Amino acid sequence: MAGKTSSLDLFRLAVAEIKNAQLSPVYVLSGGEEFFVDRFLKAVQEIIPAHERDFNSDYLYGNESNLDTVLQLVKSFPMMAEKRLVIVKNADSLLKKGGASTQEVFQQYLSHPNPQSILVLHLESKIPKNTKLGKSLSQKHIRSLEFEPLADYQLANWVMGWAKQEYQLQLSEQLAQLIAQLVGNDLKLLATEIEKIGTYTSKLQGEVTLEQVKDVIGNYRGFDVFELKEAINKKQLDQAFYIAQRILQQSKSDTGEIIRIISFLYSDFSKLWQIIRLQQSNKTEQNIKQQLHIGSPYYFKRLVQDARRYTIEDLEAIFNALLDADRAVKGFSTMDVSGILMLLVKRLVHPNEYA
Repeated sequence: MAGKTSSLDLFRLAVAEIKNAQLSPVYVLSGGEEFFVDRFLKAVQEIIPAHERDFNSDYLYGNESNLDTVLQLVKSFPMMAEKRLVIVKNADSLLKKGGASTQEVFQQYLSHPNPQSILVLHLESKIPKNTKLGKSLSQKHIRSLEFEPLADYQLANWVMGWAKQEYQLQLSEQLAQLIAQLVGNDLKLLATEIEKIGTYTSKLQGEVTLEQVKDVIGNYRGFDVFELKEAINKKQLDQAFYIAQRILQQSKSDTGEIIRIISFLYSDFSKLWQIIRLQQSNKTEQNIKQQLHIGSPYYFKRLVQDARRYTIEDLEAIFNALLDADRAVKGFSTMDVSGILMLLVKRLVHPNEYA
């Protein structure tokens, strides 16, 4: 079964449809990720040329308007233009206004919308599909876009995708993990930091480095997961404990933080495992780099150096520790998040003691 489309993929598809003039007469936006909602609204406003917007574009708020006004606008024809655009932000309260007759007229409009108008309804909460209004909003000609917040494990991929899409910036998975770990899961803030990195690095030559990203982003956090990984690599248990505790203290969500840490460590140690196995098969560094699809020489060099610190047996014990921590944080343990992370750190520093 195919996985659910991510909010980033849904956003890209919807914007591509607009640019290709594949327009729907009615859009319904929902989900809790305001970043994609705001970006989509900005994109849909560009359907109307700037010089036509004063007469053919209306931006309303649900608590300040009513259905009669919206109906009047969407039923009217554009003035010396191809399309009329009506956006209603936070339309939940709007859809509850008016008598039964007005709501019936509105639902009839949804069934047969004006082909020269585009109505965009932004909902803060979903309308149940078993209601009359819900059924009206679920018709085939109505484009429904549900922009859900990204899960913590999806942030690094989002960072890489957004950097490439908006700034043609190729970020390694390592750097994307760092940005997500330093900034957190606020997509607006992440987008701002990616823009700063794109602006800064456009003046430089060569690939973007870990140090450059830290310089650009600044001190959002006192410690990051790379410093934790380095302490683990060097078997510095006390330092690793200290960094792990500080990371949790700096976090807004302990559970989200440990999920991001586990995701990063699993990704990183998986690459070390693959490097060791390929080296044992007498593959050259260039062959290994190609098979792992790592474009950054800087990142690859760091991974090769780290791989020298571990054996296959070490990594098997490490993967067991990561799996146990993942299960524990998802409810298969009575330990608190701090205890789960401290035990994980201890098992990663001394993997053979728990094999």
